[in-house]
Amino acid sequence: MTNSHKIHHVDYAVVGSGIAGLRGAIELSAAGNVLVLAKSNLNDSAAAWAQGGIAVALSDEDEIGLHEQDTVNAGDGLCRPQAVALLVEEGPKYISQLIEWGTEFDRAGTKLAFTREAAHSRSRILHAHGDSTGREISRALLARAHSIPHLHLRAHAFTTELITESGRVTGLRFIDETDGTLHELHANAVLLATGGVGRLYRETTNPEVATGDGMGIAYDAGAVLSDMEFMQFHPTALAIQGAPRFLLSEALRGEGGVLRNIGLERFMKKYHEAQELAPRDVVARAIVSEMQRTQSTHVYLDMTKKSQEFLKKRFPR
Repeated sequence: MTNSHKIHHVDYAVVGSGIAGLRGAIELSAAGNVLVLAKSNLNDSAAAWAQGGIAVALSDEDEIGLHEQDTVNAGDGLCRPQAVALLVEEGPKYISQLIEWGTEFDRAGTKLAFTREAAHSRSRILHAHGDSTGREISRALLARAHSIPHLHLRAHAFTTELITESGRVTGLRFIDETDGTLHELHANAVLLATGGVGRLYRETTNPEVATGDGMGIAYDAGAVLSDMEFMQFHPTALAIQGAPRFLLSEALRGEGGVLRNIGLERFMKKYHEAQELAPRDVVARAIVSEMQRTQSTHVYLDMTKKSQEFLKKRFPR
């Protein structure tokens, strides 16, 4: 690493180039110049890995009130009602905006194609290119960001610490990982959109960049971290020795996939009335319980009711 130390100034600094970071940067660009820093490639984020869809009450059979109730029920009494209300009420507006910005959601003819997934009482899940929803939304937002002259994006910039003055964050320091140079960035405000910490765990479907850097630098700067115990693990991932634990989309169960234990018995009915479409935490605990009960290291996700042609078209990745 070299000893050079470069100083920059922007109105707003955004750390992270996933959906949250890009959307935040686009919004901030209306008030000044913005620099987005990504520690890896600009399109390397948990959002881009997301195979499942995005829920919104836009179909003819759906209502915002139903979406709100489903969300509260899935949250097992732990949701903040105001946050849920804001999410479901503003969802249609922002999905429409994504479409205006070029996001290509799957359609049935000329209409948006909605599917049903876990914890939803209506078909309200939108997908893009079958199982590439996160990648498609990220693509559209990245294209939008590139079209804004005073919004700049910098890849391979690893943020190491926040700069504070009199108890206020005034900037950050980062390393340009392409040449090892040190940089100091001063900003009127810093937005941390650095994703989660899934890579701290042995079993995870998170990308390699999910190492909790944003949480660490925020804590070092004096921020209070809350709700850290709410770590979500996706219920289904490939369990083949030596193979990566890549995610098996929740949409597989939405399309009729059933879970079977090592004895090929369906078991979800014992744990929840919604069976395979129960909330993720319920499904995950049920799988662990069955593995412990049968002294096995895995369960099966049975898709044999669907044809090979259907699966290849619906889940091309």
